[in-house]
Amino acid sequence: MNMKLMSTALVGAMALTAPATAEELTLRAGVFVPPHTTYGAPFQMYADHLNEIGEGVLQIRIVGGPEAVPATELATAVSNGVLDMAALPPSYYKGQMVEADAQSLTPLSVAEQRETGAYAALDEIAQNKMGVTYVTTYGDGVPFHIFLTKEIEELGDLDGMRLRGQTTYNLIFDELGVNNTPIPAPDIFTALERKTVDGYGWALWGIGDMGWMDMTAVRVDPGFYNVIINVLMNKDTYDSLTEEQQGIVDETTAWFEEMMVEWSAEKTEAELAAQEAAGVASFDAGPELRETATAIYWKDLETLSPEIERLRPLLAPES
Repeated sequence: MNMKLMSTALVGAMALTAPATAEELTLRAGVFVPPHTTYGAPFQMYADHLNEIGEGVLQIRIVGGPEAVPATELATAVSNGVLDMAALPPSYYKGQMVEADAQSLTPLSVAEQRETGAYAALDEIAQNKMGVTYVTTYGDGVPFHIFLTKEIEELGDLDGMRLRGQTTYNLIFDELGVNNTPIPAPDIFTALERKTVDGYGWALWGIGDMGWMDMTAVRVDPGFYNVIINVLMNKDTYDSLTEEQQGIVDETTAWFEEMMVEWSAEKTEAELAAQEAAGVASFDAGPELRETATAIYWKDLETLSPEIERLRPLLAPES
């Protein structure tokens, strides 16, 4: 056999015996806020890291924020496979999985939730009810607060005030006698400017990004609940990934959760410093505010799902 024929035969044999190389897979993902903003940026970092270590094997393409898929439709989009992944708070899929809200009440870090079995329990419920799996979580340890445009002398001064809120604040606002005024986040600036409301409920991070800092006089401390943002993946999508691709997801998740501990602490420190520099004063309402907010939320959840009895000891072992 001449060299040309031998070469051709060798190439043919290699083509028949060499294992097939899987094509790079790209997952489509959505975020409940624009990816460059305070609560979207961590998921962007997650995607960037996965794309770096998964080059040629697995990638994430963020299709956009709520302008691409409305935040209230993200969970359904992941459940039915229109999107492969999404980053969003439990409040946006409470209708599909009311138990998800319990995660907002835990004092435990994500790592501790994994250790107690709470994370696995939430994941099991999500798979059964929504056809999704919990990939990771961020925002734990970042509390919600009440921010006011004027000073108060005691917590009772909130009685009768008009404050912008949303579902997260319903129970505690009712307890405090607050007139809960639901206003979309983009309209809060105008409401404050026109004095339509006396303040607003929002998480610790981000009031400067939204442009509300200069119209805010007081932050009521302590904060309560947790800003929980879960990264969900369609269960069928995850199951269809190769072992190598699943390994890339797992490696990215481990990196992300370790990185976010320091990142979140630095972000909180910077946020508090910025609020202080802007003249936002702290009003100390005492530990009873957090205790009351947490207790009434647990009580409400217990009436909504029998699963809360199983979740509560895992999420709040000392409660």
